[in-house]
Amino acid sequence: MPTTLTKAKSSGQEMTGKELTGRKVLLILLAFFGVVFAANGIMARYAVQTFRGLANDSAYSEGLAYDKDIKAAHDQDALGWKVNGALTRLAPGHSRIVVTQLDRDQKPSENISVNVLFEHPVDRVRDKTLALTMEKPGVYSGEIEIERGQWGLELQLTQNGQPIFHSQNRVQISDANAVK
Repeated sequence: MPTTLTKAKSSGQEMTGKELTGRKVLLILLAFFGVVFAANGIMARYAVQTFRGLANDSAYSEGLAYDKDIKAAHDQDALGWKVNGALTRLAPGHSRIVVTQLDRDQKPSENISVNVLFEHPVDRVRDKTLALTMEKPGVYSGEIEIERGQWGLELQLTQNGQPIFHSQNRVQISDANAVK
């Protein structure tokens, strides 16, 4: 007696008639990886276009000069100078910085010049420098246009043209505390 085989229905569901073929699997994989490659290509393009370069052009040389930096820090500590800085927000986008300097005997030193560098954390193009003017002996000030945000603040005091004091700090500038 001949036997006939028929398709069995599993758990009461009917077949939809859509068959998964090798061609469909290939098209699904190509579409998936096409989207991934396109997204990576777009992100790589924007990364290359917005990259402004290294934060430090001579990191290797500065690493080799580390011992010299340590000696300069010890020499600076031996001076016993007391240097303080105050940053006041005058208006949105406009700030005033005041730096005071006293020596070990609590007297201002002579022939001092003070330079300030505001370093933007990610974009060196936005860095700003300012040479402070002496208001009175030991007190130096200046005004600068600077946007709000976190900045590196580098103070450099020179005496008779020679670097004597160097300080690096982080400051947060906001318009909330602007003097009106």
